[in-house]
Amino acid sequence: MSMPTQHSQAAKTWLKIHQQLANGKAIRNVRTQTLLEPIGHEWVPATLNNSEYDNSYVCSPYTAYISYAKQELPLLNCPLLEKGAAIGLRLAGVWLKAAKINQTLSINNWLFSTNLPKNWSAIDLHMATQGWIQRYPNHSIQIRSLNHTHHQSLINTLKEQKWLLLPARQIFLFDGQQTDWWQRNNCKNDQRLLRKTPLQFVSNAEFNETDYPQIEWCFNQLFIEKHSIYNPQFTATYYQQLHQSGLVEFEGFRDNQGQIIGVVGYLIQQNVITSPILGYDTQQPKSLGLYRLLITQILKRTYESGMAMNLSSGAGHFKTLRGGQSEIEYCAFYVNHLPKRQRWLIKGFAKLITRPLKHLFSTHTF
Repeated sequence: MSMPTQHSQAAKTWLKIHQQLANGKAIRNVRTQTLLEPIGHEWVPATLNNSEYDNSYVCSPYTAYISYAKQELPLLNCPLLEKGAAIGLRLAGVWLKAAKINQTLSINNWLFSTNLPKNWSAIDLHMATQGWIQRYPNHSIQIRSLNHTHHQSLINTLKEQKWLLLPARQIFLFDGQQTDWWQRNNCKNDQRLLRKTPLQFVSNAEFNETDYPQIEWCFNQLFIEKHSIYNPQFTATYYQQLHQSGLVEFEGFRDNQGQIIGVVGYLIQQNVITSPILGYDTQQPKSLGLYRLLITQILKRTYESGMAMNLSSGAGHFKTLRGGQSEIEYCAFYVNHLPKRQRWLIKGFAKLITRPLKHLFSTHTF
């Protein structure tokens, strides 16, 4: 019998945490069944849903494509365009509910904004897919957070095995091996800010039990209050479990009263770093440059580790100025086993959005 891999062990830890923190005690706006699914010789986290249209987008495709977009319509800053987009989203919402888009098994879903899939082999993916079809015959199967830079072989395999690829969002990547970006003027200015900050840097080992409510508050200030209620609403108890289990590594900054006022949490897998947890006290003076400090700390870690960085979406102009390379992120769906009408509706939606979203992502920076 083969020894469990590090990925399998992390997946089992993840499941144990979610079993202990059921009924919204981990993520307030996520209702889902958490489980482990096999791919080859490994176990990966998975979530199983039926409808749950008010879920965070981390386990609700409907929220990702409809609800989140509706909430951001005012950013268009054009009443006529906003009205037209709202009508389009209402129609698309009816379409996706008819397609039962949320009746889905999400594979390798850690319930973060960015997951880090492996480039599974064609035979392992095929065998796993056949098992999922048998166990969940009424559910689509999805894999989030795919991009061509990190998952080209997996994307090729998915296409060969007749999975659909739906564009999801624009993300920004940094190469830990080719680090010319670290010498850019914006990065150098940020490095000077990091060296001169009056705030106290907090390493992963220096976080304590009194810090977790403050981590929750900082994240909510940025991602829930400032951006969207559909971002995952992690609880302080969940942050504590993520930290103490070692699934997520934290770094941050304290003010002169010892309070955490800026924090970043790293998920590191497949030699790639991502930071699904990021937040700061938005009421602090802008002169502190809290967002710049946190991003600089992330990029410093990327530069020193030599690993790749997936810096997720948002603040596109800011990340581009620091050398971030924009990519389209995809969500893959397998639907060939579903009833004909449901299959037709999902495939139709995929065709409907692929061309315009590809064009939008390639010509705009968000």
